[in-house]
Amino acid sequence: MTAPFGTLAPGWLDRAVIAATSSLPDNWMGLRLAIGLRRITKSRLEEDRGLDVERWGIRMRLHPVRNGCEKNLLFTPQMYEPPERAELAEEIDKTRRANRKFVFVDIGANVGLFSLFVAAYAGSNAQILAIEPEPTNLGRLRFNVAANGGLPIQVIGLALGESTERVVVQLDNRDRGGTTTRSLGPHDGADVVIAECRPLLEVVRQEGLTHIDALKIDIEGTEDKVLVPFFSNAPPDLWPSLVIIEDTRDRWRSDLFSLLAQIGYKVSSRTKLNVMLRR
Repeated sequence: MTAPFGTLAPGWLDRAVIAATSSLPDNWMGLRLAIGLRRITKSRLEEDRGLDVERWGIRMRLHPVRNGCEKNLLFTPQMYEPPERAELAEEIDKTRRANRKFVFVDIGANVGLFSLFVAAYAGSNAQILAIEPEPTNLGRLRFNVAANGGLPIQVIGLALGESTERVVVQLDNRDRGGTTTRSLGPHDGADVVIAECRPLLEVVRQEGLTHIDALKIDIEGTEDKVLVPFFSNAPPDLWPSLVIIEDTRDRWRSDLFSLLAQIGYKVSSRTKLNVMLRR
């Protein structure tokens, strides 16, 4: 990640593959074809090798090996979370019409793709907190932000949870997007990755937010540990207008969707992985 943006520009063959996969229709057959074609590029790349491209007018270094979101945006940007992006764009348009700043909190930001999309669509009329604890993802996130001057993204290297503590960051060796955290145990040694963990409300207050327009959370089954304390303790003025949440209810200790329904949230749309709720 020390090489300047542009150093890892795709060669002619990779450009041809990306052009082909980027033009396929967003359907089952298009995805099958893209999966086959992208192997041409993936098979030639080392695990940590990225490619420098532009998406949504934003410079990004994307690593297609062992990170599903980077792979998907690199090869098939037309298929990358279109319902979620549409919901965010709708909320940004509302704040634009109201002539006020759009505030976005990205929890489990990974390498920052949702934050970068919001920055691209909202422009300077945004305030974005991109929160990510895993060191490699965090480094890639910071690189992507730094590659674009003046983006309204504040990168925060933290885990979020129920209390202020230190936690172990556990990497999914198949997909860096599957990173999760667990409590630090008495027998954990120097070989584990440790991150500081704080409650969401504490971070929001420290950053001086007075409202949140949209919040996205994808932290592999611990979403309830972050959002239940937040909604229990935060004033309604801080409750987001739009919540995008990965549906991992089978791993939650609390019925988070019932809590959100009780305080006025309704499902706006769903995908295979995520649920979008609005107040």
